[in-house]
Amino acid sequence: MYAASLRKIKKYKQFDSMDLIIVEALGKYGPRNILKIANYLGLAESTLRYRINNMIKRKLLKLHTNVYHTSLGLKKVLIFADIDKMYSTLIEKFMTINDFWAFISRIHGLKEGIHALYTVPIRYVNKLNEYLEALASHNIIRTYEIYYSTCFHRVNPTMTWFDLKINDWRFDWQGLIKEIEISSTYLPYTLRDPADFPILADEMDVFILKELEKNAIVSFREIAKKTGTTPQNIYYHYHHHIVANRLIEDFQIYLRKYDPMCSVLPYFIIDFHDKDIFAKVANSLRNKPFVEVLGKILGRNTLFISANLPLNEFVNMLNTLNEMVALGYINEYRYYLSYPLEGGRRQTIPYKNFVNGSWMYHHDEYMRELEDLYKKVKTELKS
Repeated sequence: MYAASLRKIKKYKQFDSMDLIIVEALGKYGPRNILKIANYLGLAESTLRYRINNMIKRKLLKLHTNVYHTSLGLKKVLIFADIDKMYSTLIEKFMTINDFWAFISRIHGLKEGIHALYTVPIRYVNKLNEYLEALASHNIIRTYEIYYSTCFHRVNPTMTWFDLKINDWRFDWQGLIKEIEISSTYLPYTLRDPADFPILADEMDVFILKELEKNAIVSFREIAKKTGTTPQNIYYHYHHHIVANRLIEDFQIYLRKYDPMCSVLPYFIIDFHDKDIFAKVANSLRNKPFVEVLGKILGRNTLFISANLPLNEFVNMLNTLNEMVALGYINEYRYYLSYPLEGGRRQTIPYKNFVNGSWMYHHDEYMRELEDLYKKVKTELKS
């Protein structure tokens, strides 16, 4: 069965090299600069739009906007939790009562249960801890790990490790080890601990960001219709507030590179011996085809990686990490597995909770709803 899966990986070619070149350009120039990309690639704008829309239609390509939550006063909180199997079908309901959840998926491995990402107003992070403790006290989740992260550095698809001769990927793990040795120790702002968590947005900015999260190429006219204002006003907020205050981290260009039937989505937590090795490894991973997200755990030389790998390359990645341990780069690492076919749920920033320049965090309401749901479930289980 495993051998059959590996054979199937080689047959999975849903895009060609020109598609990948286009996707790389989308990441370089941003999906809102189609004419610039067309000129850069020497393609007619109509041809470029057709190819992009065709990939979107076939569900190979998604274009989203990554918000720089730090400058909205929001702190990223990563959760990995064991769950009581009794609540297996309901765990997502419990975890998403809190309005500030951003992503949730099932995980397997050291923790058999749930992974969740919250972006919480900085002054209420301790309240999220209380919420998690309530879940644990009811045995809905058992043991859990919590990490506070910088804003995520998204890794958009590039031609790195793509062989044009065979129109397929070649994973150069030994080349990666050599690259680490010569990589820079200078980190982008997305992978540095922030000095503070200011709120540099107004309500219109937050609404626009929410719309861009859903669709990076949504027009100002479409956003204006939803807000009852003018496209010119949306244009002003976008350029003079959002861009000027760097509220957009970057654009997420997601390409389904591997067969979801034969690939895995591992989450890694990797501890390094010192900050320079951390930086070298992080920088070496910023253009690799198996990395989707990088994040620095606040106050530590620890890297969070969300990856996507064919089954056969996952084992090779583990062997590479073990070699990095032997070389003295890595102190220790752990991972949790998810699978593309299980999917994951995500939502945009909870814009309705942003009122008069600050975030409304309804902690008592979340706690009451949690208790009500718990009592309802226990009653149904007894009957």
